[in-house]
Amino acid sequence: MTHRLYYYDATCRTFTARVIAQQQMDGGDGASRPAVCLDQTAFYPASGGQPHDTGTLGGIRVVDVQEAEDGTIWHSLDRPLPADVLEVFGEIDWDRRFDHMQQHSGQHLLSAAFEDLLGGHTIGFHLGRESSTIDLDLETLAWEAAFRVEQQVNAVIWQNRSFTMEIVAPDDAADLVLRKPPAVTGDVRVIRVESFDACACGGTHVGAAGEIGLVKVTGVETYKGGVRVHFLCGRRALTDYQKTLRMLQTASLALSVGPAELVEAIERLGDEAKESRRELRKAQGELTGYEAERLWRESAEMDGKHVVVRHWIDRSFAEARALAAQLRDHPNTLTLLAVTEPNGVRLVCSRSDDLSGVDANRVLREVAGALGGRGGGQPTLAQGGTPLHPPEVVVAALAQAIEHLKG
Repeated sequence: MTHRLYYYDATCRTFTARVIAQQQMDGGDGASRPAVCLDQTAFYPASGGQPHDTGTLGGIRVVDVQEAEDGTIWHSLDRPLPADVLEVFGEIDWDRRFDHMQQHSGQHLLSAAFEDLLGGHTIGFHLGRESSTIDLDLETLAWEAAFRVEQQVNAVIWQNRSFTMEIVAPDDAADLVLRKPPAVTGDVRVIRVESFDACACGGTHVGAAGEIGLVKVTGVETYKGGVRVHFLCGRRALTDYQKTLRMLQTASLALSVGPAELVEAIERLGDEAKESRRELRKAQGELTGYEAERLWRESAEMDGKHVVVRHWIDRSFAEARALAAQLRDHPNTLTLLAVTEPNGVRLVCSRSDDLSGVDANRVLREVAGALGGRGGGQPTLAQGGTPLHPPEVVVAALAQAIEHLKG
């Protein structure tokens, strides 16, 4: 097995190791890459919800780190080491390592607090690129309860309680009282938080809670019958706060109010927008009514029927439907409207209730069929669509439908 330097000192940034073997293997991105196995390493392999470390070996970039079933750790490289290299100098990406230490250590505190305050057990953990999550066996989680957990966790951080590591032999493991029982055989690695938590874990952690800086719950959602909690720790929490503050400042400036009045200003804008939409719909309805009246007066009469036929390329189909609905209220009226849109032609046909001898559905289907499309609806109102055609082709199809109606 590869000796794991990170087990005993998570702050180890550089090391020297003997090269045991080299081979080609999956580099974590589906591509075959050169990989090297060493007698010891400070690189953490992806495991337990925590991503792998990155860095360099002999100046060559390490892109993935994985643990094999026999306990050896393989480092996938950007390019191969020279074949005659027997010893190599390694350096981990400390910014990435410390970020993972903050997130994983914060997760231990959150999981312990959720169990202590709410009886919620952690059944899953994922340390993501931008945020992290824990899955709890709770049915629901109110934000007020999440805030109480968050408060307890940050109190532990402010007290700067120690994080310590202990390797326990298998014979002694049965006597341990742990929040999370060990999932390995052999020696058990235990991470303890002073007077707060003890958990079997193989990940990298801070030496004292103060190094986490801050833990912030950012989201709560139901997930697979339980609850998923999103959170940020340390530098990630600070970056998120700065981003959120900039957004608040921008919004406050745009609305000419202070951050404390922002919610009230947004609510007021929402009410004003609703009222504006109501007034706009009323005005649009009145304008549609005036246009429908004009179209009806300009329409041709055919055997005592008013026939309104139009084709547009510069208006929305919603407007055409509104006109067709308005024209239904006019006596003895048949309406056939078409709108050319970027991806096709939309059609609507309506008739007034007193024009029972005409089937708007049949008329619509005839026009749509002639243009290679389809549609349907009721005898009084139908709509459909066709592929895109030149305007003159659409107009000809509309005229042909009216001629058939005469027949």
